[in-house]
Amino acid sequence: MTDIPISLSGVTAEWLQQQFHNAGHEDSEIISLDHSPMEGFTGAMGEVGIFTIEWKTGADSDLPNSFVAKCPLDDDIARLYNDVMQYYVRESGFYADLVHQIDMRIPECWINRFDHETGRAFLLLEYLGHAEKGDILKGCEVSVMEKLVTDLAAMHGKFWMDEKLREIPWLIDWTAESLKLGIDITRHSWKTLASQEPDRYPSDLFNVLESTWVFNTIEWLGHYSKREWTLTHMDYELDNVLIDDEGPIVIDWQSPMISHPGVDLAWLLAASHTEQTLSVEDNLLKLYRDTLASSGGPSWSADELEEALAWGILYPVSCQAVPYLQDVSAYGDGAGRMHQRFEKFLQGSIDAAVRWNLTDHLQPLI
Repeated sequence: MTDIPISLSGVTAEWLQQQFHNAGHEDSEIISLDHSPMEGFTGAMGEVGIFTIEWKTGADSDLPNSFVAKCPLDDDIARLYNDVMQYYVRESGFYADLVHQIDMRIPECWINRFDHETGRAFLLLEYLGHAEKGDILKGCEVSVMEKLVTDLAAMHGKFWMDEKLREIPWLIDWTAESLKLGIDITRHSWKTLASQEPDRYPSDLFNVLESTWVFNTIEWLGHYSKREWTLTHMDYELDNVLIDDEGPIVIDWQSPMISHPGVDLAWLLAASHTEQTLSVEDNLLKLYRDTLASSGGPSWSADELEEALAWGILYPVSCQAVPYLQDVSAYGDGAGRMHQRFEKFLQGSIDAAVRWNLTDHLQPLI
């Protein structure tokens, strides 16, 4: 039986001190531990909070006083999703196996616990209280977007077709059985949205999406799995970024997988765009191509990258009806923002699919 607490409220100073000792900080001694919620960080799958620690004077002086703590929600639905999608397996695995190989700013992990038998997990991460949380509704400066694109391309290039990734047992690809479990809800939401808002999608795009991902999902999962691949974040957008004077810091590594890189870049540009970033998108795409090539990836032409983006946006644009139709009342005061967020996800992915000529790229394969 695991000793990992079932919730953040169950974490005691004594238990946490033992974790620090096990992590190599034998001289640390906790005088007091305070829990508080982390404003703006609410998730359907897990708890996120701030732990403030008072250390005994003279103890390990390298330890900070504040941390971000994460654990799975003690909820039947959340437990089911975490079991199926392996979010905490993947995040724990990422911090254990991959984080030190990635050349981008990522919060440091101080304690990393996961129990495979119970699914319980606990992560204690670097607290960056000085940084501003990214917001897809506000967007960001072009310089921040340039850095996000550069860092992403560098990661994609470094791990391009790297067979060592295949040796990591928790790192899934598009053949994973868990990815088939959302097929029914995606189709139901698609039909509902088509009935409620028949003009939401351009007709040619609508027909291609129905003929590919929506109603032939298994076949197109297969197509996805056969494309060139690398390490991907799979939720790379501004809501999963912190920003300070030095630039962006990427958080929420619960979904990394082996995938073709177009998904990451397409989702970033579709979900986090502003008028300013759209006006320089050609420059951003050239920056991605140049950095990808110089980091170990292929030297793609502009047309080849557009094809990758068309393939990359196929998955999100086909599935955005699901969050868009979600009942957001459970978010309380944040319900309005959450609906605006899902609206931007939906319309942003549609606009991007048109901009990158998804129909022209995929129609010949139908």
